[in-house]
Amino acid sequence: MKELEKILSGLFAKLPNLPANIKQVIVKIAPYLAVIGIILSLPAVLAIIGLGAIGSSIIAGGAWGYAGSGTLAVVFAVVSVVLLALSVKGLFARTMSGWQFMYYNALVSAVYSLLRVDIMSFIIGTGVSLYLLFQVKSYYR
Repeated sequence: MKELEKILSGLFAKLPNLPANIKQVIVKIAPYLAVIGIILSLPAVLAIIGLGAIGSSIIAGGAWGYAGSGTLAVVFAVVSVVLLALSVKGLFARTMSGWQFMYYNALVSAVYSLLRVDIMSFIIGTGVSLYLLFQVKSYYR
């Protein structure tokens, strides 16, 4: 994983940098966006722990449900929720572990997009996520 991070870091270093004030805004709102992501993914977690009828009806109208098979969507949603939850404390404290959990979450989302054969989501969603993550990486210690 470290090798992939180095490759991606080099790739994204070649792209234009965001202004410092934009980077600071991203760093300030990142933990709140992670919390929102957790809340929006909770129906999938409910589905996997046995509240399938309730969770699947909520998921069917949400971002995870329409995008692929129910089981696959739920599994990836649970992994995403766990990674987001692990990132929140580090994002607030601006530690590298918080950044890394967000990085892993972006990679999990990329794999999910590829498994769904959703090339546009993979290219645009993953590209934007990783670009933003590598733009603000220096703010985390």
